[in-house]
Amino acid sequence: MAAGLALGRHMPAFGEEARRKPNVIFVFADQLRASALGCYADNQAKTPNLDRMASEGVRFTNAISTWPLCSPFRAMLMTGRYPMSNGVIANNYPVWDHQPYVGAAFKAQGYATGYIGKWHLQGKTEGSGGVPPERRLGFDYWAPVGGQMLVDGPDGKQIWRPDVETDKAVEYIRANKDEPFCLFTSWIPPHDPYVAPDEYMAMFPAGKMELLPNADEKDLVRIQLEKHPIEDASSDGAKKRVEWRKRIDSDDGVRRNMQGYYAATHGLDVCMGRIMMALDEAGIAKDTILVFSSDHGDMLGSHRMSHKQEPFEESIKIPFIVRYPGRVPRGTTTDALLSPMDIMPTLLSLAGAQIPQGVQGLSLTDAALGKRSDQQDALLIMKMVPGGNPWIINAATEWRGVRTKRHTYARLADGGPWVLYDNKNDPHQMKNLVNDPAHKELQDEMEARLQSLLEKAGDPFDTEQIEREIARKSQAMLDLAP
Repeated sequence: MAAGLALGRHMPAFGEEARRKPNVIFVFADQLRASALGCYADNQAKTPNLDRMASEGVRFTNAISTWPLCSPFRAMLMTGRYPMSNGVIANNYPVWDHQPYVGAAFKAQGYATGYIGKWHLQGKTEGSGGVPPERRLGFDYWAPVGGQMLVDGPDGKQIWRPDVETDKAVEYIRANKDEPFCLFTSWIPPHDPYVAPDEYMAMFPAGKMELLPNADEKDLVRIQLEKHPIEDASSDGAKKRVEWRKRIDSDDGVRRNMQGYYAATHGLDVCMGRIMMALDEAGIAKDTILVFSSDHGDMLGSHRMSHKQEPFEESIKIPFIVRYPGRVPRGTTTDALLSPMDIMPTLLSLAGAQIPQGVQGLSLTDAALGKRSDQQDALLIMKMVPGGNPWIINAATEWRGVRTKRHTYARLADGGPWVLYDNKNDPHQMKNLVNDPAHKELQDEMEARLQSLLEKAGDPFDTEQIEREIARKSQAMLDLAP
């Protein structure tokens, strides 16, 4: 049994009849916001397979990416623990050893385990040295797919990386159909540079893409850019800011980004259809918990911002769809709040498997089954440390916030309360209620919740203190290593 994998909470399999252990397939995109899927009410999307999957299962309407950035999400997904507990406070930080890991948990309970695609949990050494077997967190079958997202093949035909990854997923399903397995598949699109095969791009003419109403709200980013200029105009960061601001401040530029984004999302939908077909052909669809999600969203021109690391819905709200025939009610939705830490215990408990000790997330199996949706009333959201493309493009500094079922609140590390929205009455977040005397009681309540959640997460909301603490704990683990 892997270190840190003492088994704790147990959820028995549902139902009285004898049934094989269910397979678990978790598929997730990179930088895909929930609002870019048809089943999440986007009339520009062409996602028939994911829409069908939602009609055959449950769709979570409040799945939130706590720290909307690649590596932090993945570490929370794999460990069920907050960044201060798993070591991944930003990209290029390796996940710590001696954690509970979802792959190891399934493996310990008799599952074959596999991982395909982007990993991004080995830190700075991943690109050069790969990921050694002992650092694969319990996944035995290992199929990273490198290279660019879209290239011309030797025969002139375009090679798109998600197609290659899906080929491997289909092969894995066929090879393991007679034993319970847990397979994670990670696609990189629709992450920028917003590319997709020509046939998909042609389906979304740039000139016809419709911007969301909040693309007209420009004050928030304007104020941030004015407060945080890049002093060295000759630096690569300053040049990149100028280049990206020209694109994001132009309607045509945003539409070109949207074209590639929606085309890539459609391409992922095609791949998801292939996985669903493979399950049908193998005769194991009814014995498989199939989940689709994403690590975070993309502003894509909303509030004239781009990329992620922002507290707005386009950045933090992700798709989360679960299909498990005969268990999860068909065509249902739940407004339960779900964070990345909750995914691991939810998958395990829905499969009737034990949840390792040390997991900080909650099982939302009852939400998936339509039994309740009140397990938690607020989630922490954050940009934990400075830097990254969102800093270059949007001047995004560190912030912390709270997302409830109805409201979003965030405060800046260097500026106090920043945004407060009523997402029910203002779904595009156009009316900022922060510091409005009429909403002082609400703001005070959200601030109190924020402080409570920060304490729970062990987050001091101080970048220098966070980096010192992570460095100290990382060194302590190295000192303890055999």
